Amino acid sequence: MLWENTDHSASEATLQYTMEPKEFENRFLPYDVLTNLAHVTMLNRQGFVTDAELAELRDALTDLYHEADEVEGEDVHTFVEERVTQQTEAGKKMHLARSRNDQIFVDTRLFMKDATIDLAHRLLDFIDALRTFAEDKNMLIPGYTHQQQAMPSSTGLWASSYVDALIDDLKSLRATYRIIDSNPLGAAASYGTSLDIDRDLTTELLGFAQKQHNPIYCSNRGKQELQLLQTLDLVMLDIQKLAEDVINFSEDQQFFELADDYTTGSSIMPQKRNPDILELARAKAEEVSAGKEAIRRIIGKLPSGYNRDSQQTKGHLIDGIDTVRATVDILTPLVENLERSDDFDIDEGIFAAYTANQKVKEGMPFRDAYHEVKSSQEYEVHSEVADPVHQPVGDLREFWADEREGFDAMSERLLTAE
Repeated sequence: MLWENTDHSASEATLQYTMEPKEFENRFLPYDVLTNLAHVTMLNRQGFVTDAELAELRDALTDLYHEADEVEGEDVHTFVEERVTQQTEAGKKMHLARSRNDQIFVDTRLFMKDATIDLAHRLLDFIDALRTFAEDKNMLIPGYTHQQQAMPSSTGLWASSYVDALIDDLKSLRATYRIIDSNPLGAAASYGTSLDIDRDLTTELLGFAQKQHNPIYCSNRGKQELQLLQTLDLVMLDIQKLAEDVINFSEDQQFFELADDYTTGSSIMPQKRNPDILELARAKAEEVSAGKEAIRRIIGKLPSGYNRDSQQTKGHLIDGIDTVRATVDILTPLVENLERSDDFDIDEGIFAAYTANQKVKEGMPFRDAYHEVKSSQEYEVHSEVADPVHQPVGDLREFWADEREGFDAMSERLLTAE
C-alpha cells in the first residue's frame, strides 16, 4: 500500500471492503499510464525530474502500457507506481504534486471521453441502419393514437422518427462531452498543491479542451458521470420505445418480420419465434436509468471535497456505458435485417381525416365535412406512402470523427515521445 507504514496499516477485511473490483481497475489501466506519462513530462519541464529520469519513466510506462492488461494489488494507481519503481528509482517521484484523488478523476475523465466517442460512432451506425430501412423498405401502414389505427403512416415515417430522436441524443451527447472534456489533474487531494506545477501543460498533453479550474469542484466527483448517464438514459429511452414498437409491429400488427438470427425459440412450443433481444433491450433501459439514479443518490448529499462514497459511482458508470454499447451493437444488425410484411389489415377508417380534408378542398366547411364523414363512414382510400422525414445529421459525423482522431493522436504522442 502506498500509504501504509509501521504506524498505520489496515486489516485484510478493510482492504477487501474498500477496494474496487479488479475488472474495473483493469479498464482504467491504459488511461492511468497515459496520465502518468503526461504528469512526469510536466514534472520534467518544471524541474522536478531530470531528463535521464524522464527517459527511464517513459520507458517503464510505455512497456507497462503494451505489456500489462491486469492490475495486481490495491488499485490501478498503486500497481502502476510499483511496477514503474521496480524498473527505475525515478518511479518514487511520480506521485509528486498528486493525490490518488485527482488520478482517479483524470483517469475517469479520459475513460468517459474515449467511451463517449466510441458510443457516438456506434449510434451513427445505428442511425444509418434506420435511415436505410426507412428509405429502402417504405410502405403504407396505419399510424396509431391511443393504440388504435388512426391515420395513414409509413414504415419510412416511423423509422425516420427514431433517426430524428437519435440525432437529438447525439446533440445531447456532444453537449455532455464538452463538459467532460476538462482536465482535473492538479487538484491533488481537493485543494491543489503548493508546488509549481503547470496544469495547462498536462491539459494540452492529455488532449483536453480546457482545464477544470477549481480544485474543490474537481473533487466533487460524480456530477460528470451523472451527466453522461443522464444522456445515455435518453438514448435508452428511445431504444426502449423502438423495441416496443418492433415487438408490436412484428407480432400483433405483422408489419415487420424479424430475421431468425435475432429471435429465439421455445422449449415446449415449436412454432414460437421470440423477440428476446427486444424484450431485454426494454429491461436494460431500466437498468441504465437505475444506474443514473444510483449515482445521483450517492453524490446528492455529500459535503464538498473528496468523499470515498463517490467510488461507488464507477461501477454504475461502466455498467451503463457497456449496456448501451451492447444494446446498440445488437439492434443495428437487427434493423438491417428487418423485413417488411404485407400480411396485415388496414382499417379504412384511417382515411377519415383525409376524406374530410378532400371535402374541404371542394368548398365544404371543415366541421360540416367532419360530421358528414363521421355519420356516413364512407372513406376516400388512397395508396400514397409518406416519405421519411428527419433532421440532417449536420456536422455531428465530422465532430465525432475529429474527436476520435484527436484522442488517438494524443495517446500516440504520449507513448512515442522522445
